[in-house]
Amino acid sequence: MNNPHTIHVCAAVIRKNGKVLLCSRPDGKHLQGMWEFPGGKVDNRETDGECLRREIKEELSLDIFVADQIYRISHQYPEKEVDIRFYRAFPTDAKQKITAMDNQQYKWVDISDLGSMGIIPADAPFCEFLRKGYVD
Repeated sequence: MNNPHTIHVCAAVIRKNGKVLLCSRPDGKHLQGMWEFPGGKVDNRETDGECLRREIKEELSLDIFVADQIYRISHQYPEKEVDIRFYRAFPTDAKQKITAMDNQQYKWVDISDLGSMGIIPADAPFCEFLRKGYVD
């Protein structure tokens, strides 16, 4: 993770009724159409929490409270390395409606179904961690 070309990413783990929120990768982006936990790249001088609040607002029109980091992984794709930090996050108002932007889809997925979702490779180890019994 000392590689200056590493992309630093944060992902929100938002749960509801035993399910987690996943988003599809937008058309035209790396791994388009695959599923991932919502989030994005950390901008310069931005904290992880600021990144997640900004990204979730931009992607899903949802205001969130960012809690603790629960997982971290570095993944090497052929063209880049990503360092992903997964955080528990909660909507600030349970009545907020999700509006997917950038032609993305979103879906509430039971943890036991994560293996059949076409998850991006970088998120796959975290999905396995959840399936093995992580409890929030």
